[in-house]
Amino acid sequence: MAKDKKQVTTSEFVITAEWVYYLLFLCGLALLYIYLVHRTDNIVRDIESTKKNLVELRAENITLKSEIMKNRSRANLEERLASRGVKEPNRAVKVIKKPTDD
Repeated sequence: MAKDKKQVTTSEFVITAEWVYYLLFLCGLALLYIYLVHRTDNIVRDIESTKKNLVELRAENITLKSEIMKNRSRANLEERLASRGVKEPNRAVKVIKKPTDD
């Protein structure tokens, strides 16, 4: 063995450079862990708020689609046109065709 390490008793405890580097390494790992946990929490919070917004937008989309389908119905169209004074003709509309020159 090249070097024999001293056995340290409780009365003579010496902090060597080896221990300082080890403790700094552990502190660095702890800081990295704390940073990553906070970053992950923020990402999860953003995902949850985005899901909530998506649900709200989907509900709004469904509401708007149903209103459009309601406004496109024939009965509703006739009702809206009647309020403007446009009435459905009583007889069939006569189509006048222009003679084509061959």
